[in-house]
Amino acid sequence: MDFKIQDVLELAKEAGRKAGEFVRMTRVKNFVDRQKKGGKVDKFVIKSSTTDVVTETDHKSELMITKMIRSKYPKHKIIGEESSSEGYDLTKSPTWIIDPIDGTTNFLHGFPYTCVLISFAYEMEILAGVLYDPIHSEMFYATKGGGCHMESKDYTGKLTTSAETDLKTAYILTDAGYGRSEKDVTRFYSRLREYMTRRVQGLRVLGSCGLNMAYVACGRADGYVEEGCPKIWDFAAGCLMVREAGGFVCMPDGKEFDLMGRSVLCAASKELGNTLLECVGKGKKYEEEFEKQHKTCA
Repeated sequence: MDFKIQDVLELAKEAGRKAGEFVRMTRVKNFVDRQKKGGKVDKFVIKSSTTDVVTETDHKSELMITKMIRSKYPKHKIIGEESSSEGYDLTKSPTWIIDPIDGTTNFLHGFPYTCVLISFAYEMEILAGVLYDPIHSEMFYATKGGGCHMESKDYTGKLTTSAETDLKTAYILTDAGYGRSEKDVTRFYSRLREYMTRRVQGLRVLGSCGLNMAYVACGRADGYVEEGCPKIWDFAAGCLMVREAGGFVCMPDGKEFDLMGRSVLCAASKELGNTLLECVGKGKKYEEEFEKQHKTCA
């Protein structure tokens, strides 16, 4: 083993801050240029659909982080969102997992909810996770068995979830993902319908998997569910943070969390997590009934 987890953590924090500052400055420049010239000013490329895009800033941020990692750990594997978009494998080797801009659509539009994510895995387990929010200058990080922490101008210290157990007093985050087909819309609507009819206190779609999970870890939100869209670079850090802060993480079908999956459910407590699982399950039944009726009418 050619690493010490504390050294890995410090490098991830340093790289996150450096890349995050670049993202922040680019965002500011884009806003100023947009006011002067109009329209979107950061060039972007459509990946799987118009809801799944990548900007030049994503590529530059990832390259910046990769160079810093390679300079210290040249033999470690790296899974980056932009460099590994065509496919990747998580092995037992020391592996860095990078999302250079989580919330790219937010970044593209200037919406202030985006972050840089860096995680480290060994023997297929996440040992360290870092999230840097350059807009609000907030650093979230966790190590396995070492707790979840935050560094900001207002607070520096250990984090715990809200421990909320009741959906009626909970603030829940979710996301529609990339899909816009009728089936995708029905699935998303069926979940929203279940949360709403159960009188959830607050329900929001904000557009960053990483920040959503960090907010559950620090108690700003009480739960988060997203199905069929996020990948390992979106939730690896957040999964560790929520667990280290005392929260609950699993797949939306109730199975053990899978880093190679495409969905995530996390909550401030196991009790609230079980309620969210019930919502997803009943929502799925409603989705199936709706599809049967639609086929009959067709």
